[in-house]
Amino acid sequence: MSEPRIASITRYPVKGLPGIVAEGAVALEPGRGLRWDRSHAIENGRVRVETPAAWNSREAYFHVARYEGIVRFGVALDGAEGDDPVLTLTAPGGDTASAPLGTATLRGSTVNALLGDALTAGPAGPVRLIRTGATGLWDWPEAHLSFINLATVAALESTAGAEVDPRRFRGNILLDGVPAWGELDLLGRRVRVGGAVLEFFQPTDRCRATTIDPVSGVSDLNVPALLASRFGHMYCGVYARVITGGSVRAGDALKILDHTAPEAAPLDGEAGWPRTGRIVDRQTAGSRSASFWIADPTGLIGEARPGQHVRVHLPGEEAPAWRAYTISAIAPGRARITVRRDGRISTAMHERFSVGDDLIITGPFGDVTLDRAHERDVVLVSAGSGITPTTAMLRALAAERSDRRVRVLHVERSAADLALWEEVARSSAALGDASLTLHLSRADPDGVQSHGARAGRPTASDVLATIDGLDPTAVDVFVCGPALFAAEVRSALETAGVPSEHVHAEIFYSPAAAELTAPRAASSSGPHRVRAGSAEAQWRPRSGSLLDTMEGVGQDWPSGCRVGACGTCVRRLRSGTVEYLVDPLVPPPAGSILVCCAAPTSDVEFDPER
Repeated sequence: MSEPRIASITRYPVKGLPGIVAEGAVALEPGRGLRWDRSHAIENGRVRVETPAAWNSREAYFHVARYEGIVRFGVALDGAEGDDPVLTLTAPGGDTASAPLGTATLRGSTVNALLGDALTAGPAGPVRLIRTGATGLWDWPEAHLSFINLATVAALESTAGAEVDPRRFRGNILLDGVPAWGELDLLGRRVRVGGAVLEFFQPTDRCRATTIDPVSGVSDLNVPALLASRFGHMYCGVYARVITGGSVRAGDALKILDHTAPEAAPLDGEAGWPRTGRIVDRQTAGSRSASFWIADPTGLIGEARPGQHVRVHLPGEEAPAWRAYTISAIAPGRARITVRRDGRISTAMHERFSVGDDLIITGPFGDVTLDRAHERDVVLVSAGSGITPTTAMLRALAAERSDRRVRVLHVERSAADLALWEEVARSSAALGDASLTLHLSRADPDGVQSHGARAGRPTASDVLATIDGLDPTAVDVFVCGPALFAAEVRSALETAGVPSEHVHAEIFYSPAAAELTAPRAASSSGPHRVRAGSAEAQWRPRSGSLLDTMEGVGQDWPSGCRVGACGTCVRRLRSGTVEYLVDPLVPPPAGSILVCCAAPTSDVEFDPER
């Protein structure tokens, strides 16, 4: 990667309020980051803070995602590098108050009086500015510094067709001199910048706060939806810990101290994190497909369950610049995807990527996996590139020397197009009771003869033949192929007595255009009763979403984007009906809804937990 440099440095002395750009050199302190960054917060009176000096969740404080108007405050900090700087706040109405931040308590200060007049307190206590102790109220306890790449912001801006102010992301350090998404290459590495040493350990997930214009306080750009739909994840920026303190300033270069290869970097991550993988092998798989072995700096995709998939994200490609691929094989620290040359992203994979090239990955994802079978017999039905989960599942069954009976039916256009079929045959041969049936749908007499295949598409009778001699109530069927093909297979097998819950088909959702408009108005005037376990609330249009409603009665439900993009807030609906005020980018599982962007159209009841 090219050499990144610091473009600017910003500290946020009060969590949620605007930041202050540093002039000249600043000190970075181990375990703390910038002096006075997020050192103070404004209690909102909604959640009681038992230990003010400790790190606490943002829900106890005024924060931008819920209280967007706070970005209209003015903030100044005199003596920011000293032990007792003076904070000056200017309320949106123009009133001003100051207080020394080194003071142990701010009780009775004019700043608290100003905040009390400008903000509305909840039932748990008054609005007041508090000092948070030795560490700052960062998004995560060890996220001392947040970095934003200006080139990544420019890529978002280009995709959105609208200006994207970097201040939306509330980063401490803006980076220059690195391509869009190149900041992800820093994850798992230590770097020297100025006199300090940093360790980059986590990408930054984005929530509703980024929808808020940092000047007007108006939610006018759905950044989480933009990220999720056009780039395939909801992260922008990276976090760093301060390992060795020192002085830094704008213009300082970041020097990588370790040149560990991405496939061996000790990055402790999560499946949803975008990170830089490396192609370590490429193999031809039929006339139209190629297999890519990808090493993962977290090692997570090497632990994928058979049937799961990864997302590949290609910086530099026109958005939407991502696509999901089912994993066809795994090995420690890496996984293989088999890509058919079909579509813009898959064509780019064939034409642009070879051994040694880097690309961004997320995953593994998916619930349609072999471990759902619970030792029942297994039927694998696939078409075209749908052979990839079949291959992964057969490899796993062969490796564990499974005694389950296995039946495989695969459909391909011609013998030349076959990908991974020989591998499927080898894995099947290693099982005690397995049979294969191959259909070639186009006229291919030579291929039919050489592979012992059947000519033409399979009929319903061919599908039913896969369960001959098996108890239809005691099989698990995995189907992967076009939607119509999967529906036909499901219909035939359910008619023959296979329980619907035993027929599994993964659905990949294609990238959708980000919805950047404001939420729709609710169609119902209510009131409606909303229940989740023992918690109960009355919903009216002014209550907002179901998530807003339940938070109003003290429920602290996990949520991320609050715009229907991340899936964090999914809840199973027990009774009642709802409508979406913002269309979800990825629909939730059947019987569940995303409470962050839904409103009731009747009385409703939810499971209290996910």
